[in-house]
Amino acid sequence: MAPHYESLARGLRAHAVHVPALRPTNYARSAFHVGSGLLALAMIYFVLSSTGMLIIAATFAASGWTMEAWRRVNPKVNDRLMMLFGPVSHPHEHWRVNSATWYASALLVLALIGQPLLCAVAVTVLALADPAAGLIGRKWGRTKLVNGRSLEGSSTFLVVGTLAAFGVVAGLYGIAPMPALLIALAAALPATFAELFSRVLDDNFTVPVASAVGGWIAMSALGLF
Repeated sequence: MAPHYESLARGLRAHAVHVPALRPTNYARSAFHVGSGLLALAMIYFVLSSTGMLIIAATFAASGWTMEAWRRVNPKVNDRLMMLFGPVSHPHEHWRVNSATWYASALLVLALIGQPLLCAVAVTVLALADPAAGLIGRKWGRTKLVNGRSLEGSSTFLVVGTLAAFGVVAGLYGIAPMPALLIALAAALPATFAELFSRVLDDNFTVPVASAVGGWIAMSALGLF
């Protein structure tokens, strides 16, 4: 049923009719999401310089968008890619830009910001808060908000995102608890709203970018730059 639903939804969206994308619970995708985010965190903290981060991010982003263009002009490539990544993809990604490409683009924006702490916070918030919100929202979400999101899911995102960011800021980068908490909250709050209201742009792009911008504002206000 999912391919037929997404085909119908795609036609309706072409006429400016909003139809929610199918986002069924997918534990393999959630595990992949967490794992890739924590790998990015490890690379940012332990391995890459700012220049190295920029080179790697630009390579991934260019590869992602090249593949997007290729699968648009060659349906067989698209079918093979979706077969390969089917276990960790949503049905609508068969026709729309996939989340990995959006994530690679976000990594490039983060690399251009050039602050490893903010990059680390952003990827960690996305890695942990987004799947946690999805799991809680689908199972216990009763108070509906917008774009298929729920109060329970968004609240989970804010709490998990704040704790994740605090762990990075205080635990890895050694900032004192109170300013670390302020930075963590400033990073998690706009990310929560980005996840809630993202429609045209994928939340794998908007969440880390919003998180980094919020953290940057807080750190600037605290005189940590």
